[in-house]
Amino acid sequence: MVDLTQQAAQFAANLTFADLPEAAARTVGFGLADCVAVIAAGQREPVVGLLHDIEGSQPAGEAAILFDQRFARADVAALINSAAAHALDFDDTGLSGHPSAVLVPAVLAVGEATGADGKQLLSAYVAGYEIWADLIGRHLDPLHAKGLHPTAIFGPIATAAATCNLMSLNADQTRSALSLAASMSSGIVANFGSLAKHLQVGRAVQNGIQAARYAARGMTAAEDGLENRLGFLKAFAPANRVDLDRDPEFGRNWAIEREGLNIKLHPVCHAAQRSIDAALDLRDRYSPSLDNIEKLQIHIGRGQALALRFSRPKDALEARFSAEFVVASALLTGKVALADLNDEYVNRSDIQSLISRSELILTDELDGEEPLFAPADHVVLHTRNGERLESAAIRRARGHARNPVTTDTLREKFHSCASFANADAADELFEYLIDPAGIDQVRTINSMFRRASAVIN
Repeated sequence: MVDLTQQAAQFAANLTFADLPEAAARTVGFGLADCVAVIAAGQREPVVGLLHDIEGSQPAGEAAILFDQRFARADVAALINSAAAHALDFDDTGLSGHPSAVLVPAVLAVGEATGADGKQLLSAYVAGYEIWADLIGRHLDPLHAKGLHPTAIFGPIATAAATCNLMSLNADQTRSALSLAASMSSGIVANFGSLAKHLQVGRAVQNGIQAARYAARGMTAAEDGLENRLGFLKAFAPANRVDLDRDPEFGRNWAIEREGLNIKLHPVCHAAQRSIDAALDLRDRYSPSLDNIEKLQIHIGRGQALALRFSRPKDALEARFSAEFVVASALLTGKVALADLNDEYVNRSDIQSLISRSELILTDELDGEEPLFAPADHVVLHTRNGERLESAAIRRARGHARNPVTTDTLREKFHSCASFANADAADELFEYLIDPAGIDQVRTINSMFRRASAVIN
């Protein structure tokens, strides 16, 4: 059995900017800019208000909440910012979860508290990402199938690794932090489509920061908490199948180069992104008469359907996890837009009518790179006069790491999410974020955000 906890701790404790692969800065920069945008977009969502009322704030503190004049302890600020980032399901994906909704709020809050610069932010983010990637790669069965929410399961450990790196904890302290964080992992798929999903992610970040702080003060935990046969990996293995023998490749085979990040262009579950592109392709190819549609068949993987659990969504929360809704919206309006994702739009008669004529066709065939997914998604439209219209097979949605967004496309999303009042200052902030190695101090991001949000008379 490999001494995984010790090797992960040494990697997280010792990683510096000089060690990082060249591609890391661009990937993290895109994740940072995207996450700042979706935090701004999600700041008025109900879960954020609830958390702010419960957790509180003050005019001074370790870290800013929502890039505003409200401050709190770093773990509380990260909790609220993470929930905001995840509230609209517009945050990036990767590693079977949402890396930046976890790691960006963590490194911003802890980085502000410790006076970190962009290079330290980068090494902390990558430390968390690489350990998350190693752990999830050891599970031989997808966690979603067991009802486990991977972001909330791996998030505390990834956050603890990033926090330990920023706090300059030694390997022994970091090892304790990782095992402590493993005891704080929790989150279930049944909560998708409710505010609890956002809370699960925010709490994962808060728990990871607290684990690092506990370890810094001397709290102890198992030396082998990750790989112990009664430890983290075994406890969360859906079918008890886990690789405990493979030696980790920390610092040699970089997951952030291999896997990257998937930037969402539609504010819905990652499992539905390909179906949207398929519906848009169908619309562009055939311009079908919507009154003439008899039946829609949405071909996806059985694993995707576990997340897309609302066939007849009643509100915007549920609609984000409905393949039937996203395809109906894409066919009817040519988009699945953030501005439209509200309860009134979801319950429009034309949307609901098309949803009622839709069905999922599930396959057990799996994508070799993303085991929760089918090899490709496509949509078939049957007309009342007997025509059968089929979309292209979509394997990688626009924005996927293998079908990446351009800088200009990300910039458009950045502006649309935040609705900045000062466009020039917003562009300056965007350029600052996508080149994180040049960030002088993490706390500068807050002042730049406020300047971009201010109306210039």
